[in-house]
Amino acid sequence: MSILSIQSHVAFGHVGNAAATFPLQRLGFDVWPVHTVMFSNHTGYADFAGPVVDAVDIRAVIDGLERRGAFPACAAVLSGYLGSASIGEVVRDTVRRVRAANPAALYICDPVIGDTGTGIYVAAGIPGLLRRGILPEADLALPNQFELELLTGHAPGALAAAPAADTVAAARALMRAAPRLQAVIVTSAHHCDTPADSIEMIAVGRSDA
Repeated sequence: MSILSIQSHVAFGHVGNAAATFPLQRLGFDVWPVHTVMFSNHTGYADFAGPVVDAVDIRAVIDGLERRGAFPACAAVLSGYLGSASIGEVVRDTVRRVRAANPAALYICDPVIGDTGTGIYVAAGIPGLLRRGILPEADLALPNQFELELLTGHAPGALAAAPAADTVAAARALMRAAPRLQAVIVTSAHHCDTPADSIEMIAVGRSDA
């Protein structure tokens, strides 16, 4: 099966396509990486360097894949760090085009916005676009706990200070706002009863967690 992965690429460290491509290949998937940025390192560091890929150029790569007849074989679209709101529009359009060619294709959205301790590290307009325009298209969402807080109107740190049931409830609220979502996987989760040397991940479905 083939996965179209539209994410960041970094030279130093492993995030975005620099983290996803090789493990997915090892699992047996044919991965088509399309880079939204070409950065020295991820933006959570004190500084970074490199260009955001223009949305026009990303669309041109997608168009080239479509001309190769690739979309019917695409089992899933995976998106992560967008770089600009206009790239988000390209991602949404791509998901719709892939689904037109393969109605069974899944869309997996990692709504990259920021993280606890570093705050928001994406361009203005992206959080709102993710909430209103991108996540409603997704079958599966992969927010970290900080991103889940922002997407569901919680104050930063509120879920970390509460029991795990509150994070589950927030994930269900995200699913109500994006009815196509079948599951939300919350990464980098901490709760009031999480051991100090631990980190949690919670998978929340329609009926269980």
